[in-house]
Amino acid sequence: MTTLRVELDIAADAGVVWALLKDFQHIAAFNPNLSRSIHIDGTPREGVGAERRCELKDGRNWIDERVVDWRTGESYTVEIYAGTMPIREVRTTLAVSPNRAGSRAIMQITYTPKFGPVGHLLDLLLLRGKMKELMESVLEGLRQKSVESLLANN
Repeated sequence: MTTLRVELDIAADAGVVWALLKDFQHIAAFNPNLSRSIHIDGTPREGVGAERRCELKDGRNWIDERVVDWRTGESYTVEIYAGTMPIREVRTTLAVSPNRAGSRAIMQITYTPKFGPVGHLLDLLLLRGKMKELMESVLEGLRQKSVESLLANN
């Protein structure tokens, strides 16, 4: 099992950042790795049990995610329950907390590579670095949207 974590300070109040995070089905608004994200009918729009499908920009890959933990104003954790990615047992947490800069955004992912020992080797050589880059780009997109939102409301 692999666990990766990235953090980024954002010059916006934690409430501004949370407003973007809690709009669960619209993660594509700040995640530059996605072409779109859509709410899965029959599930809540936010909170535990909310589900979304995320389509990646490559046009081939997708994931379906379900919220398994929701802490209003602070964080949520999702599990991927279907998709085309070469990983399984995936849990991702997005969190925000106040700090002197405004807020700190945190993204943590835990996963197990598919394909046994070959997958473990690929994880060490390639996947971890790619995943970390993807995570950093998500938080950078969140930072940009948060600052834009803050400026638009002033």
